[in-house]
Amino acid sequence: MSESPNPYQAPTATFPPTSSPAMPPALRATLACYLTHYVLEMLSLWRGSSGDIGLFLPVASINGAYCVAMCFALWRRWQWARVWLVMTTVLSAFVLLTLLRRGIWGAQWIATLASFLRIAVAAMLFLPSVRRWFAPRRT
Repeated sequence: MSESPNPYQAPTATFPPTSSPAMPPALRATLACYLTHYVLEMLSLWRGSSGDIGLFLPVASINGAYCVAMCFALWRRWQWARVWLVMTTVLSAFVLLTLLRRGIWGAQWIATLASFLRIAVAAMLFLPSVRRWFAPRRT
């Protein structure tokens, strides 16, 4: 028997090194969807601010910096970024539920689409090829 003496011990297996360390296409699609989510979110904000540049510009620049930083962290295989993105997707789910509950999802279709896209991004982070991208590497 090759059982661990402690049945509660977490598994320690790692994925074998792959022949090509190229980014999987599923992660590229995830990053593209995440950037599209940002664009849709900014369009929704621009529409909601009625073109007031004083309100729109600071929020758009801070969100843009956050989006680029998250994409960079995901590209660099930082596990905390994947976890953080999934946790913050809960906010998009609440926005979507609020839009649906109030019955304004049709009028706010850009925000609705952005929320659906953000939830899809979080789900795409659990695809097998993307999970392998974030798996610990042997040296």
